[in-house]
Parts: sequence; C-alpha cells; structure tokens
Amino acid sequence: MKFSAKKWKCEGDKDHVIIEVVFDANDIKAASAVADAKVNFINVHNPGGIRRPPHVIRNRIIAGKLADAAVAELLNQRIAQLGLSFSVNEYDKTRTDGFEHPDPYDLELNKPGSTQTIEVRSSFCYRLAPPDKIVKKLSIYGWYTSANKPAEPPRDWYWQVIFYLRPCDIPQESGPAVRIFEDELEKGELIGYIVGGASRELLETIGVSRTDQDNAWYRAITPICAGLDYLGMSQAMFGIATP
Repeated sequence: MKFSAKKWKCEGDKDHVIIEVVFDANDIKAASAVADAKVNFINVHNPGGIRRPPHVIRNRIIAGKLADAAVAELLNQRIAQLGLSFSVNEYDKTRTDGFEHPDPYDLELNKPGSTQTIEVRSSFCYRLAPPDKIVKKLSIYGWYTSANKPAEPPRDWYWQVIFYLRPCDIPQESGPAVRIFEDELEKGELIGYIVGGASRELLETIGVSRTDQDNAWYRAITPICAGLDYLGMSQAMFGIATP
C-alpha cells in the first residue's frame, strides 16, 4: 500500500489532513484471506438487524481488514520515523481462537508499561461529490449497540476510514456515479481515505448519541472536521507534536 497526505478543507477554510491509501493486489489478497477464514463466524445481521448473504459479509470484512491494515501500517511507519519505542499490532494477526469469538479490539498500541485499544471504523461514501466533502458531512463513529449486538466496551482510540465507493449490494440512487467496491477488488487496486478520528475522551465530551444509522445506537462526532485529523490523532496518541 502507498500513503499520501492531502489537505481537505473544513468550515472557515481550516485544513484537515487526511491520508489517501492506494491498496494493491497483495493488500487485497491478504484481506480476502482473513475474510474467507472469518466469514462463517460473523453475525449475519448488520447493526440494523437486516440479514446479509455470505458474499456481502465477506466483502464488508475485506473492507474492514483493508482499513485495519492501513491504519496499523501508517502508525507503525510514523512510530519508526519518530524513533519511538511503541508498536501497533493487529489482533487478527495474533489471535489463536480460529476466529470463533468476537474481536476484543482491532488494533493495540503498545507503549512501555501500557497498552491502548484501537477501533478502526470503515464505511462507504457514494452520495457526495467530490470526495473532499466527506469531512464536512460524515461522522466519526465510536462505540455502539443494536438489537442484535450488546453494548461494546469503549476503546481508547477510534480511527475512521472511508472508501469513496459503492458496494454492489446497494442500488444506485440519484447522485454521483461512484465506482463499485467489488469491481475495484477485481482490478487489484483501490483507494481509501484515513480521515482521522477521536479519542474515547473526545467522544465522551463532544460526541452525541445517535440512532439514525442502521437503527443502532452510536456515539458519534459530526462532522469529521469536529474531531481530529491525521496529525491531531498522531499527536494525541504518541504524546508529541507532529509536523
């Protein structure tokens, strides 16, 4: 995968630094392998209680695993650049339960004497144009509960990854013509955006409880611009200023 930093504009002409990620065939192959191993152990219902067929579940897992891998790699590269004695590990790469149990976290930040949990939220955007409107219109999502999922314990950090693509199971509506996620998987290359995130404390203090997403209860910050961009998240997680 390849990373490039971009500045998208928030209200008041404020810069919001996001990371564009170009995933290649090897990234897709690795995510697909995890999806194949994991698909039979995932709740067949989405947060809104709608039953999903196996191919939809598999493709959502692939999106999630691409997002996890991107955030982990980005953070580990930044840790190496800064010469810190930290590391970020992906739970699915070290788990020993054969995917039979729910994930306790997506990533884990290891610091000398402490560990912190990281949740990576991935979603699709296919109703806005151009893509840089994402940070003005969409949200950072924290912990949630739904009719088929009990309340999850809050994680320490939440990163948001957006794919400016439409899954094939979602019908085309009026709006921009957006590429199909599964078509891009077949081509062996696709783009995602790491748009920032929030700490648990930030979600608790400025976040709101929302019930307008998939009939589930979410803690959220809206818009994304109200949270932390890539630089803000890096500074907060590592405890140092990042240029």
